[in-house]
Amino acid sequence: MRAKVTEEHGDERRTSCSEREAGTAKKSRTDGLSKRSIDRIRGGRNDVDAARLTEIQNYRVFASTWNVGGKSPPRGLNLDDWLHSSPPADIYVLGFQEIVPLNAGNVLGTEDNLPAKKWVSLVRRTLNKNPGSCCYGGYRTPSPVPDPVVELDADFEGSSRTQDSLSFLHRRSFNLSRSLRVEGNHMLSHPRLDRRFSVCDPVSLGGRPSDFDGNFPFMGSPDDHCIEEDTSNGTYLSPFPYCFFASAPMEENNDQPNTSRYCLVASKQMVGIFLTIWVRSEIRNDVRNLKVSCVGRGLMGYLGNKGSISISMSLHHTTFCFICCHLTSGEKEGDELRRNSDVMEILRKTRFPQVRGAGYVKSPETILEHDRIIWLGDLNYRIALSYCSAKALVEMHNWKQLLEKDQLRIERRCGRVFHGWKEGRIYFPPTYKYSFNSDLYSGVRPKEKRRTPAWCDRILWYGNGLMQLSYVRGESRFSDHRPVYSIFMAEVEIVRPRRRNMGYFSSRIEVEELLPYAYNSGEMKFY
Repeated sequence: MRAKVTEEHGDERRTSCSEREAGTAKKSRTDGLSKRSIDRIRGGRNDVDAARLTEIQNYRVFASTWNVGGKSPPRGLNLDDWLHSSPPADIYVLGFQEIVPLNAGNVLGTEDNLPAKKWVSLVRRTLNKNPGSCCYGGYRTPSPVPDPVVELDADFEGSSRTQDSLSFLHRRSFNLSRSLRVEGNHMLSHPRLDRRFSVCDPVSLGGRPSDFDGNFPFMGSPDDHCIEEDTSNGTYLSPFPYCFFASAPMEENNDQPNTSRYCLVASKQMVGIFLTIWVRSEIRNDVRNLKVSCVGRGLMGYLGNKGSISISMSLHHTTFCFICCHLTSGEKEGDELRRNSDVMEILRKTRFPQVRGAGYVKSPETILEHDRIIWLGDLNYRIALSYCSAKALVEMHNWKQLLEKDQLRIERRCGRVFHGWKEGRIYFPPTYKYSFNSDLYSGVRPKEKRRTPAWCDRILWYGNGLMQLSYVRGESRFSDHRPVYSIFMAEVEIVRPRRRNMGYFSSRIEVEELLPYAYNSGEMKFY
């Protein structure tokens, strides 16, 4: 019995051993297959990566905000000192507030698109004219703002650069001239859409001409001429941006026919808020995925007399979001909390439709999902001082003391709004509120309503890849606000197919580009 049992146990051991050997062989074959599959997958990925080359290219962005006080631009308003104050940019982001009076008729009734057309016409003419031919003899570069990204309580008073900053007080105002006039065709009409509420507009599949074509006859102020009311919906979003040239003779801008240097790629109006984006003609086909989202924060909490317009777009493989806003006004204590609420609601409610079938192209849905974000507008944050105290500090040019009482800085420091956002140093005087056609703040003249001077008009940005080069204001007397503008250098990712037959040498160049020394002009570069 024992021998039998032992023999049976021996058979069991031999069987177990055979099973283990078979299992090991099977596992070995499986591992071999898995390794080969993984190698194939990795090889495929390497092939894809090897076939593409990612570059970083810098683009110059001009961002500006201007509350124009409900006034339609007069015939001959010269914008050279504003748009040609620095070397040309690749992208111009121009945000306006109160392009129409914020009365009940404009808020609840039919939207008045005429002033928007005039602004587009003026901007188009100014950008596409040779700046060297203007009456000021070319570009006027403002003093740069050194080390613009600083702590909120940075002490810059007494700096050797302070005197340079005061030169902004003496910048030339925009001049009025009778020589500007645009000739061309009338605008095309499109079905009207209601834009009183918070809306989100996707890009249509077919391109169409701008609703705000600058080639319509520029008639100046309404009392000079009569213009037939346009019935366009006020939105221009081009999925494949085009330049539209005048069929009539070109304007007197020293440009050759059909050679416009800048194209309008997107524009949107919501009551008095108006946002336009212009790009150099050479890069217009690289701008894609244009989308717009509007959030009303005015009457009853959703009408468009206050709120925001946000435009999303892609330049090559980098996403941008530009926000133009007009927040709740008021100098009473607690009004800053309403402005905080406006910002939070804009961030929460702004939504962009997804781009379907876009493959690897990024399609951000919210503001903060974009790579490069610039927020500009009349934020309406005031200075928490009495009129007399603020006026005295303004007369002393003591911006440091004034900024310590700036509501936006206080609210940001306390973490109640714009957490994680950045703003450059402010070296210029408060931009609000001025008397009509004057450099005097409101309240100085007899029988004039007093308004405490404030930096209502601001520009902020979020995230990496944006470097602010300057942050200054203009000196136009056209409105009770002064325009504010900033120059940014934006990093943009460009993915290009790698050239063939470069092999090891190509890879070696990529590694060497990371080494901490500079190449001379004779070495190879990728473009």
